[in-house]
Amino acid sequence: MSSTENDPLIGKRLREYIILELVGRGGMAKVYTARHGLLDEIRAIKFLRPELREREDCIARFRREAQVMVRLRHENLVMLHEFGTVGNELFFLVMEYLEGESLRKRLRRNSWLPPGDAVAIVQQVAKGLAEAHKHGIVHRDISPDNILMVPGPHRDIAKVIDFGIAKSLAPGAGKITQTMKLVGKAEYVAPEQISGPTNEDGSDALDARADIYSLGVTFYELLTGAKPFEAKNSKAYLIKHLTEEPRPLSETNPLIRVEPALETIVLRMLAKERDQRPSSMEVLQQELAELAFEPLVAPSL
Repeated sequence: MSSTENDPLIGKRLREYIILELVGRGGMAKVYTARHGLLDEIRAIKFLRPELREREDCIARFRREAQVMVRLRHENLVMLHEFGTVGNELFFLVMEYLEGESLRKRLRRNSWLPPGDAVAIVQQVAKGLAEAHKHGIVHRDISPDNILMVPGPHRDIAKVIDFGIAKSLAPGAGKITQTMKLVGKAEYVAPEQISGPTNEDGSDALDARADIYSLGVTFYELLTGAKPFEAKNSKAYLIKHLTEEPRPLSETNPLIRVEPALETIVLRMLAKERDQRPSSMEVLQQELAELAFEPLVAPSL
C-alpha cells in the first residue's frame, strides 16, 4: 500500500524522524514509516488526516488514543513511543514499526487455520487484552484486521493494534467517540455495543466482555474460514448479533473437525448475554490452556 507520489511528507524531517514511505491509510489517519535519525531505527508514524485537523472531536479521539496506548506495555500489544504536535496543524503518534501480516491476510492465503495454530494466536491476543483490561481499557475493535502476526525468534508473535476507538473505564474518563452511532466493525461487534448497555444512572456499562465476544467471532473465523453469521450488509449483521445463535463450526465448514471442548469455548465467547461468556481474558486463557491435555482435532468418523 506504499505511495510516494505528490505526498508532501515523504522525505521531510519531523524532529528526529525522516519520513520514508506511506504504508497505510484509514478514515482518520495516515501511517508512514520513518527513520529515527539519532537511533537509526525504523518506526511507524500515524498522522491525523489534514482535512480533520480543524475538527475538535477528531483531535480529541487522536489525543485519547495516545493517552490509552501510553499506559500499555506488553509483548502482544503495539507500543507507543511518542505523541506530539507541530504547531496547531500536525498531530502525530510514533509507534513501534511492526513487520508482519495481519490475520486477515493470513486467512486470505490459508482460508482457515489448524486448531492448534488458532488456539495459540487467541491465547496471545487474550494475554495482551488482559493487560489492557487491567488498565481499564476496552479495545472495542478486535478483528483479524487489527491483529498483526510478527515473526519472532521462535514463533510468530500476535500483536493487537489500532486503539483508535478504545474506551477507558477509568472514573472520569471522557468519551472517545461522541459522534459515532456504532463503535466497531458490524461483523465483529458485541451485542451490547449495539444495544448500548447502561447502568442504573444511565451511564455506559460496556465492559471487557465485549472484547471477549469480538475475539470469539475472530476465533470462529480462524477455525472455519467464515464468520458465525452470514449477512449482506452491516444492518443485517447487527440484527444477527442481537437475535441469531451462531452456527456449529462443522456446519459452517464441513471440512474441519474441531474438538467439542474447543467448540464449546468458542460458542461461549459468542454468548448473547455477557454473564454466559468467560468472565475475563485470564479465565479464557486458563480454559484454552487446559485443552493442551486433549486432542484439538476431533477424530474423523
